[in-house]
Amino acid sequence: MASWPTAWPPFLFGAATSSHQIEGNQQNDWTDWEESGHGVEPSGRATDHWERWADDLALFKSLGLNAYRFSLEWSRIEPEPGQFDRNALAQYRAMILRMRELGLQPLLTLHHFTFPRWVAKRGGFVHPEAHQWFNRYTTQVMRHLGDIVDLFVTTNEPMVLVVMGYLIALWPPGGHGFRRAFRLIDRLVDAHRAAYRTIKDFKPDAWVGVAHHLIAFHPWTQLPWDRATAAVLRHLMNDRFMDKVGAEQDFIGVNYYTRQYGRLLGGLHPVQSRPGMPLTDLGWEIYPQGLLEVLRRVGRFRRPILITENGIATSQDQVRSTYIRDHLSQVAIAQQEGLDIRGYFYWSALDNFEWAEGYRPRFGLIGVNYDTLERNLRPSAAVYRAIIEANRGQYPISVPSILSPWVSPL
Repeated sequence: MASWPTAWPPFLFGAATSSHQIEGNQQNDWTDWEESGHGVEPSGRATDHWERWADDLALFKSLGLNAYRFSLEWSRIEPEPGQFDRNALAQYRAMILRMRELGLQPLLTLHHFTFPRWVAKRGGFVHPEAHQWFNRYTTQVMRHLGDIVDLFVTTNEPMVLVVMGYLIALWPPGGHGFRRAFRLIDRLVDAHRAAYRTIKDFKPDAWVGVAHHLIAFHPWTQLPWDRATAAVLRHLMNDRFMDKVGAEQDFIGVNYYTRQYGRLLGGLHPVQSRPGMPLTDLGWEIYPQGLLEVLRRVGRFRRPILITENGIATSQDQVRSTYIRDHLSQVAIAQQEGLDIRGYFYWSALDNFEWAEGYRPRFGLIGVNYDTLERNLRPSAAVYRAIIEANRGQYPISVPSILSPWVSPL
């Protein structure tokens, strides 16, 4: 396994977004899902990032970031089978070039939940030819953008797509059934492998991985049946997909948000939180130590680790500031233990459309007024910047113990 490139910062301090959640798009399966009455509201123009990207990138740079994770919208690039929109590819190229001018290392995600309509109508990744379609799209991306990108995520949170869209029907296509869901897991592995090899063919020194959604699963009680339930959930949700991908990932992408509980009475539906525990606005338990737990577990792959998402939906920005400090403190502990953690991407750079929950959850370091689309830097952004400045060029990182949740605004 290659060592971390010396041309890159020793630690990537970034923020993350995804195309459908901020760009405004009317061409994919999620648009059809929203407009057919699912979810709480349509995404519409989202934050209008497709038109405002230059100003947004300047804002991201003002946070002190040296990296930015974003996704391409497959439906913009290939709106019909085999027909590629050169204007869309040209705009993504302009965006990436501007990132590089600003000193933001691009981390490009090829698939972040959405499908072109034509892919969705044929069953998405369940279709036996889907990995070939995805590979055709990946090939065009590499031809047009591969020379200016070094870091790639092939798929974002594949197990979330499986559960939300194919088991509990809260996301498109709205399916139920374990047999189809387990078949989808294998198809997603095939799609990743095909894309991984194509990227490597074009650019052998590229770094390619998957952004895995990892939960800190604990037993509800210490009784054997609850411990067993937690272990099964941990295997199915966290470990199984990573193990299937195996060596075909140059880094492990970790998306971490919360702890959940295995309880025999609940079967394979985890309990979200214990009474009295601090919660986000989405009802997710705030448990920073869980990040260290999942990082230790993925250490078995002996790959560099990027925390590709970690963030909080909250209307209380001081809570966000504390959340960032506490989770980065866990990263520092993990590094001190010898884990090769090379980046942290806060979710999200901007407030955004949060899928089935709509616009109510506020994740952003940068707030968005959805009536005017005005952006405002939150005080938590200044806290994050202060941590970044304290660690400029440093590895391992540290979080100053005297850092107040409130520091001077940007």
